[in-house]
Amino acid sequence: MNRRGVWALLCAALLAAGGCAARETDPAGQDGQSYLIYYSALSDEEGESAVEGERRVLSQGRETIPGLMELLLGQPQSPELTSPFPGGLQLLDWQLTDGVLHLDLSDQYYNLSGVNLTLADACLTLTLCQLEAVDSVYVTVEGHELPYRAIQQLSAEDILLAGGADEPMSLGVELWYLRQDGQGLAVERRQIIKNVDQTVVQAVLSAWAEGPHQTGLNSCLPEGSQILSADLKDGVCTVDLSPEYLQGLPRNETRAALMIYAMVNTLCELDGVEAVQIYIDGQPAPAVGGLPLDRALIPDTTLGGEG
Repeated sequence: MNRRGVWALLCAALLAAGGCAARETDPAGQDGQSYLIYYSALSDEEGESAVEGERRVLSQGRETIPGLMELLLGQPQSPELTSPFPGGLQLLDWQLTDGVLHLDLSDQYYNLSGVNLTLADACLTLTLCQLEAVDSVYVTVEGHELPYRAIQQLSAEDILLAGGADEPMSLGVELWYLRQDGQGLAVERRQIIKNVDQTVVQAVLSAWAEGPHQTGLNSCLPEGSQILSADLKDGVCTVDLSPEYLQGLPRNETRAALMIYAMVNTLCELDGVEAVQIYIDGQPAPAVGGLPLDRALIPDTTLGGEG
């Protein structure tokens, strides 16, 4: 996979907001200047893009880069969009040298990983690379690079492929699986491709269903099980599974619950997914041991961590 694919996000069509704004010529800013501010669009069930731009006007007298960061770290006006940034995140310092904009952010940025980090990086880069003087964005957290980021210096070309909505999307995701010893779950970070006929939820669930790629982990989709559908509405992801799913879960209630939560935790890593409701062949799933499945389950990240 090439450099762009390995990074994280090849957003489809730029973007429902109408593409990148025209580059601005004055990095110091002008009163009343408008810009596209990019936010996450994953929670928009009708949308085709992972991020979308919302045109906003910079406050009069506000310096451009701090002003754009203030808008980015705030909330979008459109109800279909959400901020990809954790609460409390602050811009600590910035420097623009030879086209490279160095942003030093507070430690809340460390809380981002997988798809959420991908989206945050994309929104920062697309928003700030509108400026004539900004060719790329270099992000540190309290002066330190994120060691697990594939590319440290990002440009708009690292994020977008020409072509539009018929292009696939590459995502960095976190997939939860059962440890082989049965003692909890572990996270496997992986790069996946979302095809044009899939939603992000469907793509992530399909990749998870393939089973783990690294040793020491077991698949959590029982043999013979089929994923009939997966839909997201109002923060709840409804997954309809074939009867073989329940039939194939282990009789050990603890192990069965871990396998269920592997799917729940995986899907709840996605922006806009707050809980998972499991159906079996179109009907709410019955309880598994002491775990009620007739209601939506919220993630439990205490069950494991890095693989």
